Amino acid sequence: MKNNFSIIISNTTRSLQYIIHLKKNNFVPKNIIYFDYGTKKINFKKKYFNGSKVKKFKTNYINSKVSKFILSLKEKFIIYSGYPGIIEKNKKVLKTKKLIHSHSGKLPNFKGSTTIYYSILKEKNIFCSTIILNKNLDDGEILLQKKYPIPRNIFDIDSEYDDFIRAQNIIFLLKNFDKLKIKKKRKKTFPHYYVIHPILRSIVFRKYEKNF
Repeated sequence: MKNNFSIIISNTTRSLQYIIHLKKNNFVPKNIIYFDYGTKKINFKKKYFNGSKVKKFKTNYINSKVSKFILSLKEKFIIYSGYPGIIEKNKKVLKTKKLIHSHSGKLPNFKGSTTIYYSILKEKNIFCSTIILNKNLDDGEILLQKKYPIPRNIFDIDSEYDDFIRAQNIIFLLKNFDKLKIKKKRKKTFPHYYVIHPILRSIVFRKYEKNF
């Protein structure tokens, strides 16, 4: 895989971290597919790579125009850093390309949103899983899982730390792709987690803020 991949980015801090870490580790995507959507703008220009082609789309999901462009690419692997909560359901894209996504939870046990909090509350640890997207939520083939320490500053967990561990997983994947073994999906089903209740979130903060 190494430099034979493209990436989908959006106006998010997560995408910015992906680009920064890729550049730091000398991984150059063939194409950057930029979902330039919404009022919040991030200036990626200084972070781009020599040799990468940038294609902008005014959208927040893979629509027909984006789909057509993706299918025209030679690269099979595309790192996905699009807008959260929008699942790609284009069967042709999913069948033809491998969309790689990092999820801050141990799959298949912790699916859905803000699983990083539920994982801390239930198992007192943090995992990040990198998968190949399919039509179901957080249900694709698991490429790798890595365990991360609970951050010293627990208040960074929502943004900086979550973005960091996802980017780290992507870098680890690129460095070790040929050595990894895809994990078979388990038949057992697990519940989906969504936006955590403020009370549960405050419990996590109170328990671990002493480390800061």
